[in-house]
Amino acid sequence: MSEQRYKGVIAWFAYNPVAANLLMLVIIAVGIGSAFNIQRAMFPAFEIEMIYINAPYPSAAPEEVEKGVVLKIEEAINDVDGIKRVESDSYESYARIWIEPHEGVNLSKLLDDVQSRVDAIPHFPEEAEKPIISQPEVLFPALTVQVSGELDERSMKALADEVRLELLAYPEISAAEVLGARDYEIAIEISEQLLREYHLTLGDVANIIGRSSLDLPAGSVQTVNGDIMLRTLGQAYVQQDFEAIVLKTWPDGTRLLLGDIATVNDGFVDAKGFSNFDGDYSLGINVFAMGKQDVIETAETAKAYVAEKKQRLPPGINLEVWYDTTFYLEGRLGMMLKNLAMGALLVFIILALFLEIKLAFWVMVGIPVCFLGAMALINTPYIDASLNMISIFGFILVLGIVVDDAIIMGESAYTEQELHGHSVNNVIKGVHRVATPATFGVLTTIVAFAPTLFIDGVFGAFPEACGWVVILCLTFSLVESKWILPAHIAHSKPATNRLLLQVDHIQEAVNRHLTNFVENRYQPMILRCVANRYITLGTFLSMLIVCGGLVSGGIVRTVLSPDPMGEFLQMELRMSPGTPEERTLQSINAIARALRDVEIEYQQNEATNEKLLAHVGIYGFDRINGRIDVELTKEQQRSIGAREIEKRWREKVGQVHGADVFSISNSDGPDFGPAVAFDLMHKDIEVLRRAASDLEEAMGHYAGLYDIRNGASDTADEFHLDILPEAESIGLTRYDLASQVRHAFYGAEAQRVQRGIDEIKVMVRYPKADRENINSLNSMFIRTPQGDEVPFETVASAETRQGLLKATRINYQRAAEITAEADKSRVEPDRVIKDIEKNIIPALLKRYPGLEYGVSGLAEEERKMAVSMGVGFALALFGIYALLAIPTRSYLQPLIIMGVIPFGVIGAIVGHWLTGYPISMMSVMGLIALSGVVVNDSLILVDYVNRAVDAGQDRHSAVIDAGGRRFRAIMLTSLTTFFGLAPMLLERSVQAQMIVPMAISLAFGIVFATVITLLLVPSLYLILEDLDRWWQSRDGEHVPQQAPEPEGVTAVPRS
Repeated sequence: MSEQRYKGVIAWFAYNPVAANLLMLVIIAVGIGSAFNIQRAMFPAFEIEMIYINAPYPSAAPEEVEKGVVLKIEEAINDVDGIKRVESDSYESYARIWIEPHEGVNLSKLLDDVQSRVDAIPHFPEEAEKPIISQPEVLFPALTVQVSGELDERSMKALADEVRLELLAYPEISAAEVLGARDYEIAIEISEQLLREYHLTLGDVANIIGRSSLDLPAGSVQTVNGDIMLRTLGQAYVQQDFEAIVLKTWPDGTRLLLGDIATVNDGFVDAKGFSNFDGDYSLGINVFAMGKQDVIETAETAKAYVAEKKQRLPPGINLEVWYDTTFYLEGRLGMMLKNLAMGALLVFIILALFLEIKLAFWVMVGIPVCFLGAMALINTPYIDASLNMISIFGFILVLGIVVDDAIIMGESAYTEQELHGHSVNNVIKGVHRVATPATFGVLTTIVAFAPTLFIDGVFGAFPEACGWVVILCLTFSLVESKWILPAHIAHSKPATNRLLLQVDHIQEAVNRHLTNFVENRYQPMILRCVANRYITLGTFLSMLIVCGGLVSGGIVRTVLSPDPMGEFLQMELRMSPGTPEERTLQSINAIARALRDVEIEYQQNEATNEKLLAHVGIYGFDRINGRIDVELTKEQQRSIGAREIEKRWREKVGQVHGADVFSISNSDGPDFGPAVAFDLMHKDIEVLRRAASDLEEAMGHYAGLYDIRNGASDTADEFHLDILPEAESIGLTRYDLASQVRHAFYGAEAQRVQRGIDEIKVMVRYPKADRENINSLNSMFIRTPQGDEVPFETVASAETRQGLLKATRINYQRAAEITAEADKSRVEPDRVIKDIEKNIIPALLKRYPGLEYGVSGLAEEERKMAVSMGVGFALALFGIYALLAIPTRSYLQPLIIMGVIPFGVIGAIVGHWLTGYPISMMSVMGLIALSGVVVNDSLILVDYVNRAVDAGQDRHSAVIDAGGRRFRAIMLTSLTTFFGLAPMLLERSVQAQMIVPMAISLAFGIVFATVITLLLVPSLYLILEDLDRWWQSRDGEHVPQQAPEPEGVTAVPRS
């Protein structure tokens, strides 16, 4: 009589191994093809859901920019639908406005609406330029090409521009910008004395240049041979052209040329600044990867170009590549892949110790199938993700989880074959036994990770990158374990090779020891736990409370976004307003020398030649601002980390006299704002200043906070000009006065010349020496409408007052930003913010009526993420409950299974305590994964008990038997998860520090979760039974007597 043939998809693939193998090969082939084409990046791509408006207003003070430009734009857009927040910063000569939309608003439509409203503004100040409205793009620098050598500024800029254009000619490079160079400008300088001598004004000269220097089309002549174009050519392009422009002519034929009375300087904009690289004058070209460009390909193209370009440069001119982020990206990708390979090897060894060698091999085959399947879908237009640090860690995270389903299937089929022999039907029967709970177990993990795809804020891209990898891998694990694995097991003949048989003998010995442990150690323990189930529950509850105390007491710190430490540091300096540029330069050089001294002292103290610094770039701009970019030597080439170097540098510098801002920070990765940031809003600027000062002082008392900045205190001296009554009597207006003073000190723009790719301003103004002396204002003569010249001091007054360096507005109110950075090794920013909101802010609101406040910066993004993750996790718990209720056919049993989720956190918290890592965003990702794994194992156990009870076995013995029968499968899923992450736990490289907390949560948590599943779940199952009997007895129903609990130990034979 022939064997019964099973029906269904699982059976069909088991009976048709060719179909299963073809499915596997298709997945592998498509995945490999996708792996070679997927974009590589340092971090996941993320969009800034904002609209950015840049509004230039040359030479205007911040308050003039605010009144003349910002207020008009705010008035125009204040009733546009979909705007959540408007923030503006007005600086000298320009304003920046950020518009944040409500969730779900179409950003493109909103941008069009804002554009049309701004375009409809009737008029801006005459000197203001058209506002530029755009959606900001996130650019990740691949590397920097530094140009240095014995060249003057013009030659250096020309070479830097040439290098930039040649780089942009490559299709792999779509964005590059020159760093440290001044823009070209043609400056025409005329003294007040010469202007008076020839009865000219700066405005007159600018107008004459504009009318004389131009090219105009003049139509065409229509001849029999065709049209001939007519053009008037007279555009001046270089110094000599401008010097030849005629300003005046006299009847005797004499002419006054511009070059006769003016100095024409065909040079650079009248701005202060410097750029220094490793001690020499230099310019840099930042090369970026944009959109879907592979950052490694971009960097390789740029490096190949530099190597080729060097051969064509004259001696003494050098091109050097630095700030090469792809070196570290490749290192991090390599580190991740190495840990992935080591984890896979450890998983295979664990499987081979407990399962027959061929079964272990077929279970391991599922890993590349799942990974390559996920890789194929990640690269599709719908998901469109990249291969980055976060997504690769997603693969490491899921490494031990993805085989859980296959382990449960394979172990069940293996057990069935042990009992009834090797056949296809026995394999199908074994798989069918656990197919339902195993499938729903995987689905619960998928649901647990689903919220990571919908997290708000700029941080959302990070958990999303990991979530997609985990979800897709688990989806393909269902395909592999249900359709492919049974066919492989069913048609795999028992091992006959001598080596494989020896391995199987080892596995048999291990299983004998495991059986002995289950019978003589585990079952006596589970009997005691079940007999004292309320004490067992109380013990675990006590442990959970203690772990909660570790977190709430700050022993285990919570820092959602810890600072990543790598190989790049950045120093920012801003001196007090009015500081001479020479003093700023001295301060920057002193700070740079301090860094060199740190390296020298380290070498002397350690008696080593180890270098700490690879390259140092120094930049100065706007007289009082400076920046130092530092690339440290490679991590393996030095014995101390970047954080220690940063600490020693800061200590060596000490206090910088005359500095308003001095900060040293890590510059690895994107910057999401200061760690602690508050926005204060009030209509009265004086009230706002006092409130901001009080908050700044209060923040100074928190240990661990540094670089505290008060936006309301940034002021500088200004000369406020006012017209006198005498001037009005001779017809002089404020416009006449202001425009003539502006022309003298800022300049009158004559025209703009297009020279190559550069648009060059032609400015007419006083000589530089006159513009740097306030006495020039008093000796200036103002031209009246009648053409007369009167001294400035007779028609106007000048008064020194304090003016803002930056005027901030938030949601149409004057505002001030008070920010601070935090040493996250000493303090938790979130605790500081909560303490300020509880103890400082209420007093401020009471002291200053009408004051409003808000949290911004990094803290705001962290709050967005925390809220969305909280809501998402709550929805995920409901989804998990629904998925558990279906296979258990119960409303209460899912609560038993899910009840172990909070207890699983115990191991994760203890792991962070032992290792010293704070709980971070990545730790939370590990906890989500942990909850899925705990639920899977608990579901397998409860499902076995339900099947046994349905078969007529009493609940108590079914619970005890379930632990013994499913011990191997539960322990294997836990061990594979732990050892899959073990190499990551031992990783000490800087690149891994951001990722390790996720591994800690899952690895330590899974160890404890195994204990929970094997001891607490059986106790909870019987506690539920006790409650059910109590409820029935309360209603007066007949309650069947429970079978007596055995006093001794009943050994359950292993199958």
